[in-house]
Amino acid sequence: MKNATRAAVVAVLAVVASLLIAPSGTAQASSRAAVGTISGTVTGPAPATVTLHRRSATGGWSEVGAVEADLRGAYTVRVPSAGTYHVRARLNIDLTHAAAPSRSIAIANGTKVTGVDLAMAPNPTVDGVVTASGFDRAELRPDLSEGRAGLRAAVWGLLDGHWERFGGTYGTYGSSTVRGLYLGPWVDLDTQSGAYTVPVPGYFDAIRLQFYQPHCVEPVDCGDYFGATPVALRAFWNGTPSGAANLAAAADIDVSAGSVVDKNITLQAAPRLRATARPTITGVAAPGKVLTARVGSHVPTATGATYTWRSSAVGQEGEQDEVVGHGRTFTVPPSLVHQKLLVHVTASRAGHEAPLLASTYVMVKTSSKLAVKAKPGKRKATVTIAIKAPGVATSRIHGKASIYAKGKRIKTVNVRNGKATFTIAKQKKGKRTYTVRYSGNRIITSSAKSLKIAIR
Repeated sequence: MKNATRAAVVAVLAVVASLLIAPSGTAQASSRAAVGTISGTVTGPAPATVTLHRRSATGGWSEVGAVEADLRGAYTVRVPSAGTYHVRARLNIDLTHAAAPSRSIAIANGTKVTGVDLAMAPNPTVDGVVTASGFDRAELRPDLSEGRAGLRAAVWGLLDGHWERFGGTYGTYGSSTVRGLYLGPWVDLDTQSGAYTVPVPGYFDAIRLQFYQPHCVEPVDCGDYFGATPVALRAFWNGTPSGAANLAAAADIDVSAGSVVDKNITLQAAPRLRATARPTITGVAAPGKVLTARVGSHVPTATGATYTWRSSAVGQEGEQDEVVGHGRTFTVPPSLVHQKLLVHVTASRAGHEAPLLASTYVMVKTSSKLAVKAKPGKRKATVTIAIKAPGVATSRIHGKASIYAKGKRIKTVNVRNGKATFTIAKQKKGKRTYTVRYSGNRIITSSAKSLKIAIR
């Protein structure tokens, strides 16, 4: 029983896979100022999560925030920017119930919309049989000892002419809106008979269903099996034994009249991409700077990749990583100063599965800027510097500063509270160029500035 419970925990944590990343338009409605709010109540099973969705320029809907309703079902979700929105509701993690989208709501600065009530209802289910080809169906069962997650389903729903992923979120709820990952619904799979059941929302205009195994992504739980390649090749149901490779080739499943059965599929053993070089991060890890992830190399060659950026406090790497972004590039926010940052990369190639690999950590430092003043004297000068670093209090600006002439170091002093003073003697008469260099420290990058001093 203990092993089964722990395996279930791994299955919850193992939520990132190459098609499971939250859409690139997903943002976090966090502690930054909101332009408006939407509030109401949720009726039905609890605890309920209310999700905020914004209409994109192409007409689709992207989840941009979420909040957990209180014990009475009341909720207030903050809207991060002007636009057209609606809200939905679902059970936390358990996706057996959901509420259809509310009406579309136009939000401008200062808009407060109340009375947007939602009623959760049981989701219809899709049932069938999963057959394994080239591997044992028992390998679709969660197994902590091998760092293996169980089978999941990606439910794709058609709404207003656009396909979108339906799933839950795994992350922090409450006043700071979810910053998490997309989960596929749990697949209730009997590995003896292969019978499965998947809950799907009844409000979509059409449903398409994909089966996959996520990676094990938490180093503290996965150990040597972190990011191991899935056993089964992901596939969409399309009425044929082996299914389809992509969403476009999948077939609709009609749940408008309720639950459906006999949606059978055979999952093939996955041909694997073998990594020959790990992913790397290029760029300066400082607020406002753009970092770029490189996928590494694989055999056979990868044709694409997905990227998840994760941060953690110093000394807690791998234990309390938090997802902070998606995509090949990442603009570092000031909030990550003195955090360590890495990227998880899953390469892709049609008809293959790949391991999830992690880059090495980089320390996020803020940039430094020098203000330099000089007071020349007879064969000497006094030089004072003041250092500023965005997002860092002056009490934390320390290190060493040196002054150079013609590349030769003249003197080094300590920097305290962002300030330092040099007194240089025995200098040649005349106007000379000096360079002051600040060493930086573990949270601040180094910097330098040149100036001319007229020695008398």
